[in-house]
Amino acid sequence: MDSKTFISREKKILDMEYSIITNYVKIRKNAKISQEQLSHETSVIRTTIARIERNMNSPQLKTMLELLEPLGYTLEIVPSKK
Repeated sequence: MDSKTFISREKKILDMEYSIITNYVKIRKNAKISQEQLSHETSVIRTTIARIERNMNSPQLKTMLELLEPLGYTLEIVPSKK
């Protein structure tokens, strides 16, 4: 794989991750649940939630699912748009 293809793939993956996190933050805020409240409902500490929401940490899939569950959401695999 040449470097241009590699960079393009990495950008696409980062864009998808950013989109997931941005949507999660909107969902949490619309539900009027604070990071602290969400932390109490999960095993994820508030500072980790804050770092994820500021895109300072790349969350593991398990962590993202754990944050979404009390909000009534989950992740789903769907075909990408080409």
